[in-house]
Amino acid sequence: MCMGRLSPLSSAVPNLDLAALVDAGRAAGFSACGVAPCRPSDQGAALDAWLARGAHAGMRWLETTAATRKDLHRRWPWARSALVGVASYLAPPRDRQARPGIARHVARYALGRDYHRTLTAWLVAWAAAVERLRGGPFRRAVLVDTSAVLERELAVRAGLGWIGRNSCLIGPDGNSWTVIGLVLTELELPLSTPAALDRCGSCTACLDACPTGAIPEPYVVDSNRCTSYLTIEHRGAIDPALAGAMGDWLFGCDVCQEVCPWNRRVEPGAAPEFAADPRYAALTLEAVARLDVAGFREAFRGTPLLRPRRAGIVRNALIAGANCGDRAVLDAAADLVDDPEEPIRLTARQIVEEAG
Repeated sequence: MCMGRLSPLSSAVPNLDLAALVDAGRAAGFSACGVAPCRPSDQGAALDAWLARGAHAGMRWLETTAATRKDLHRRWPWARSALVGVASYLAPPRDRQARPGIARHVARYALGRDYHRTLTAWLVAWAAAVERLRGGPFRRAVLVDTSAVLERELAVRAGLGWIGRNSCLIGPDGNSWTVIGLVLTELELPLSTPAALDRCGSCTACLDACPTGAIPEPYVVDSNRCTSYLTIEHRGAIDPALAGAMGDWLFGCDVCQEVCPWNRRVEPGAAPEFAADPRYAALTLEAVARLDVAGFREAFRGTPLLRPRRAGIVRNALIAGANCGDRAVLDAAADLVDDPEEPIRLTARQIVEEAG
């Protein structure tokens, strides 16, 4: 969502202090807030290298928007300061095995309402509060990870954490269970103190635990092998060698965050918007595998699980069920060997063949 308005006032805001800006962001709903300068990325060379090795897999838009990601002024030339908010989505129970229905198979960030909508509403409220503090409107762009911006780098500049070896933002006192929202502004706002660049030390827990080997080296995630990418963005059938290592994940993956020592000290305290959708409790992997198009849309309306479409979600349910030996899912696979959607059909046939 982009909102542009020329300000009748000076872009400098000498009387607006950082504490007031942070308080306004927290009042809007964010767990932690800061202000970062809008300048070219320091990670341009790393982004180019990552793209050159093909680690973005099928996400071609990352190639076409690379120049803007390296310098956001290509799209927002007026941007001077960014309001940066992070929201913790860690909700109880901590143990995912205790979640009912398919909730145990879904990455934590996707359990509740679509966070893009939640964060957008909070960012709009934050910007409105800054308008009131400032005494007038200003040009701005409200962004929640769908635009060509390196959000995590801006979060580090805003003092909200460092980038861990699994490429997640880890808060100053731990906690990578967060999502990020931004308001780019034309204002010259007081800036936060940047966070420490790296507090992972010699830990390699995330690299060692990744079931598909998607973190071949620190700070590099190979999307071609990442369970989150495969279950959400990948549109075709999944290589059986990878599918067998994906565990019981239906949507996303939290393994590299579950093993992070910094997350052991984090207490659940997410806003109600991140609580698990009650519809998930009534669904099993078999029920998901048997959804038709209309049933899929009804089951996941308003949730992130719409993203992979029916073909992706049913494919994922078949793989997750097969990996955990769910007999009902194996029976469903036998009924889907002639499904009109190729990813489902190929996956079902592979599972039936392996089951003998």
